Amino acid sequence: MIAKNSRRELRLSSHDDDLLVEAASLVGMSVSEFMLSRAVHDAEAIVAEHHAIRLDKEAYQRFLEALDQSTSAIPELAMQVRKSRQLKSAN
Repeated sequence: MIAKNSRRELRLSSHDDDLLVEAASLVGMSVSEFMLSRAVHDAEAIVAEHHAIRLDKEAYQRFLEALDQSTSAIPELAMQVRKSRQLKSAN
């Protein structure tokens, strides 16, 4: 079992709280388990959607052709890639 060492708190209306309690009880989970499972599921879907590139057949072919073209490095783009990697490694 993974240790749970982080905590999140949120404020919600009594209507939303009642709805969460009812939904959790209908699936046999505690409210915390229900909220966490739904939030993680949605977060995984959102992250996957933003990490994927979907192209139709024609766009995919153009993409492959562009990758095959010989180009020189763009200094500004290389700098942004380095910054992005530094930010990711800092988190």
